[in-house]
Amino acid sequence: MKSFLPILSAVVFAFFLPGCEGLETSSLSNSGSATGSNEKLTQHDAALRFLTAYVRLDRQLALKYASYEAVSKLNWSRSHGSNIPYYNDKMIMYFNGGWARVFFQEANGSYRVSDLEVHSSR
Repeated sequence: MKSFLPILSAVVFAFFLPGCEGLETSSLSNSGSATGSNEKLTQHDAALRFLTAYVRLDRQLALKYASYEAVSKLNWSRSHGSNIPYYNDKMIMYFNGGWARVFFQEANGSYRVSDLEVHSSR
């Protein structure tokens, strides 16, 4: 199973990262949700955009899709190397060194990551 996870991670990474081009151009609405011309994010979309920012180690981008509390719970200075983080629709994010349960907040029909319950595997 362990040898399968890096392959699965690479496939997931290759699938969602190209679809997240231009994320830096999104802006925050007054409600604090990530929007780019009235864009409504599902929980899945918000999680993947947050995860893309984490893969890129781009804390500022992550803050467009997550609360400061959630962003501050991850190490943004540690390279992922070949262990690309991934997210499943059971609200679990896996990354090098652990996993996190992802919590969401809905505002004006759009979701953002509100908190993480981080578990270290070390």
